[in-house]
Amino acid sequence: MRSTSTRRSAALALSAVLALGCSLGACKRRDPAAPMSMDERGDIPGAIAFVSERGDDKDVWLTTPTGEERQLTKDEGDEYPAAAIPGQDALLVIAARDLGDVHKEQLQLVRLSGERVGSLHAPRGRSRNPSVAPDGSWLVAESDAEGFSNLVRMTPAPEAEARSIQDAKAGSFEPSISPDGTQIAFVSSRDGDPELYLSDAQGQDVRRLTHFHLEDWAPQWSPDGRYIAFLSNREKRARVFLIRPDGSGTRAVSGMAATGDERDIAWHPEGGSLVFVGRMDDGKTRLWKVEIGDDAVGEPVALTDGSSRDDQPAWSPDGKYLVFVSEREGNTDLYLMRADGSGQTRLTEAPGADWLPRWLSR
Repeated sequence: MRSTSTRRSAALALSAVLALGCSLGACKRRDPAAPMSMDERGDIPGAIAFVSERGDDKDVWLTTPTGEERQLTKDEGDEYPAAAIPGQDALLVIAARDLGDVHKEQLQLVRLSGERVGSLHAPRGRSRNPSVAPDGSWLVAESDAEGFSNLVRMTPAPEAEARSIQDAKAGSFEPSISPDGTQIAFVSSRDGDPELYLSDAQGQDVRRLTHFHLEDWAPQWSPDGRYIAFLSNREKRARVFLIRPDGSGTRAVSGMAATGDERDIAWHPEGGSLVFVGRMDDGKTRLWKVEIGDDAVGEPVALTDGSSRDDQPAWSPDGKYLVFVSEREGNTDLYLMRADGSGQTRLTEAPGADWLPRWLSR
């Protein structure tokens, strides 16, 4: 057995080593205002698709969290990243073309390698807001192929057969498939003003979810299926609300965090919180995070300081980081930060606006 003096000497030696390490910076506490190191960024999973206006058109680019960029689409006309296809290493892209006074949109499938697989359908006036089923085998999108805004179901493959799943001439919009793939939340004006509705996966058994004389829109299922977040102007400005799939528990989530309109809902991958954008009185915007419990909503926490326009948040696949769009350095660029708002780091620096980030799990 070692003597007391021997143990004391060993402890003192260990303390000296730790003190030396701290004096060399090894124990230095992380500065929350400092940008993230390249080592940390190299450990962040996935890739980020985004729109870039650095060329003559709006094109889709990819970047890693360390800033390694490459152009994904190069066709004439504007193209926007829409949704990833689980299990296919592919991305749905909205291709928009203006032929004189005629505007056309088309959903196209593009591999993340850059290979263009093909178009899902012929060009039409409106084809947008696709929501992909969890297993990647089907999707629902907004289309005006029948002369009014409707929802169509199709497979994510070239020249897929698109089947209308709603028939309200007043319009159906913004589909969102539930995490288990059994229900579709969407917006419809069939009863007058835009309200939220639910259907089964085939568009049947439709029931109205919200009942208010003003507008409700932009439904987003929580990844755990407990809630649907949406935007509503029922309080004379756009605010983020929650509702349960059975229609109960409607409530605002933001308190008085933002004084202007709210937008850009982004659920955490596990569903326990969400981030949104709030507009301030001076026209600038900031990002807010709210914890969502079973029966309670936490106080909003500001992730950005409101000194510029900060918009369009998207979560990393592991839920530890966010990418967002900011104008803080004079150009519209992508930025990274940790989930608590620390480590805000500029990601893109090319001339021209970079925006609409979609964080992919590859």
